[in-house]
Amino acid sequence: MKKGRSALWIFFAIIFMTLNILSYSQTKGLKTITEKELRYNLDFLGAKEFMGRETPSHELEIATLYIGNWAQHAGLKPLMPDGSFYQEVPLNVTSVSYPGTKMVVRGRSETVYYFGKSFGGNFSVNGSYSGNIIFAGLGVNDPAGGWDDLEGLDLTGKIVVILDEPLPGENPEMSAWLTARLGSIVAEIRKCGASAVFSVVSPEKEARIRTFSGFYDYIPTGRLGIVYDSQRTSFDADDSRNRQSSATRPSLPFTQAEISHELAAGLLGLSKEEVTGMFTAVRQGQRLNVKELPDVHVKLDVEVETYKATSRNVIAVVEGSDPILKNEYVVICGHHDGRGIDDGEIIAAADDNGTAAVALMEIGQALLAERPGRSVILAWVTGEEQGMNGSHYFINNCPVPVEKITACLNMDMLGRNHTDSLFLIGSDLLSSELDASIRKVNSRSGIKMGFDYRYSNLTHPQRVYFRSDHYSFIRFGIPSVWFFCGFTPDYHTYRDVTEGIDYGKLLKATKLVYATAIDIGNVKNMLKLDVNPAVTSRGKQNLRESSLFQP
Repeated sequence: MKKGRSALWIFFAIIFMTLNILSYSQTKGLKTITEKELRYNLDFLGAKEFMGRETPSHELEIATLYIGNWAQHAGLKPLMPDGSFYQEVPLNVTSVSYPGTKMVVRGRSETVYYFGKSFGGNFSVNGSYSGNIIFAGLGVNDPAGGWDDLEGLDLTGKIVVILDEPLPGENPEMSAWLTARLGSIVAEIRKCGASAVFSVVSPEKEARIRTFSGFYDYIPTGRLGIVYDSQRTSFDADDSRNRQSSATRPSLPFTQAEISHELAAGLLGLSKEEVTGMFTAVRQGQRLNVKELPDVHVKLDVEVETYKATSRNVIAVVEGSDPILKNEYVVICGHHDGRGIDDGEIIAAADDNGTAAVALMEIGQALLAERPGRSVILAWVTGEEQGMNGSHYFINNCPVPVEKITACLNMDMLGRNHTDSLFLIGSDLLSSELDASIRKVNSRSGIKMGFDYRYSNLTHPQRVYFRSDHYSFIRFGIPSVWFFCGFTPDYHTYRDVTEGIDYGKLLKATKLVYATAIDIGNVKNMLKLDVNPAVTSRGKQNLRESSLFQP
C-alpha cells in the first residue's frame, strides 16, 4: 500500500514538475513580447512612406532589408544555403500598355477610349474582345432572393454592362468583402457565355479617379500590373484557387474591365448625370430596367508587356534545443507585403499585414529566450497579395525537407475587431493535434482568446480558407492554421493604418502563436495526420489530392 501511495505521489510530482517547466519556459519567452516593441516596429513598417509595400517595389525591398537586418542583430540564424536571410523569389510582372489598350465603340459614330483614362482592369494577356452591348442593371442572378437581372437574357457573345453597386440595404463599404458580390456576379455572367463584363464604378470612386485625371495616372511607373510566380510546379497547371472541372470551365475568351461614367454614358446613350442618377435610384430601392443595345458594338483590344523581376522572402531559424528533434521544424509565417496604392490612396497595410510582420519579430526574440526541442523557421514571405507567391516559392524550394515540417502557423491580420477573439482557419482539417495544442496553450497560458471556426468551412462563399499563406503548406499535407482577426470595412483600403490597431489584441495573438510553437515544438512526435484519410504523409505528392482544395 505504501509503495502504491509513493508511486502515486511520484507520478503526480512528475506531472507537477512538467507543468511547472512548461509554464516557466513559456513565461520566460512570453515576458519578452511587449506591446511597446510591437508598436515601435509597426509604426515604422506601417508608415505611408512605404507606399503600401507592393510586390515588387523599392519600398518593399527597404522593408525586407529592415526585417533581415533586425533578424541578424537579434541573433537569429540564416537558413538559406548561401548563408543569408534572403530567398530570392523570381517573378513575371505583367503591365498593361497604355497606347495599345483601347476600346472602340461604334454606334451612330465611332469613338475611341483609352486604358487609364476611361477604363481600367487587371489584364494579363494580349487579346481582343468584341460584341454588342446589354445593360443588365446590377447583374444579380438570385431568383430565390427576389432579384434577377439576367432572367430571359441571351448573353452569348455579348458585352454586359453592370453597375458596381450593392443591392439596396447592403452596406456599400462591407459588400465587396462580405459577399464577394462583384466576383460572383462576373463569374455567373461568364457562365452565360458573355465575352466581357464592364462594371461602372461607383460615384465615389469616379470622383477619386477624376482627382487624378484618370484611372491609373496616380500609379508610379512600374507599379501597374499583375504579378505571377514564374516557378509554378508541374502539378499546378490546374490552379489551386477557384478550380473548376474541365466540363464546367468556360473556354471562350473573356475579360472584365471597370469603366468611367463618361464611357458608360457613351455605351448606353446617356449623359454622365443620368449614369450617376442610376446609382441614386438603386440606393433609393429602385430596380433598373435591363436594356439591349443591338446597334452599339464594342471592340476592346488589350496589349500587355511582361518583364522579369524578383522579390525576397526573409527566412530565419532558431535551432531546436534537442539534439534529435532539432532536425524537425515548426514554421511560423506571415506576409510583409501590402497592396500598394488604390484609387490614388496609399494602403498603409498596417493590419494586413504589418501586424504579422512585427509579431514574427517579437516571436523570434521570445524563441531566443527559450527554445523548444524542434527548430523553428520564421518566414516573412512576399507577394501574398498577388497570389501567395512568396509562400508558394518557399515550400516548392524549401531549404529543409518538407517532410520534416510538423506544422505551419500563419499569421495574417491580427490587430482588429474584438480584443478577446480570433478566427482559426484550417487548424482542425489535417491534424486534430494542432487544434488541440492551440486550445490547450490558450487556456494554460492565461491568454484565453475565444475562437471562431466559421471560415474553416471549404464551402464558405468567401473561400477564406484558400486565401492566405497557410494554404501553400496545406497543399503539401502539412498541418497548418491561419490566425486571423476577421474582416473590417477598412480591409484593403487607405483606412488600414496604425491608428486603427488594437495593440492589446495584437499582443495576445502574438503570445498565443509563440506559446503554440513552443508546445508543438516540444512534443515527442510530429503532429499526426489523423483527419483527412487521403493525406497520410507530408510531401509534394499531396498536390494531386483534390480533397485539399475543393469541398
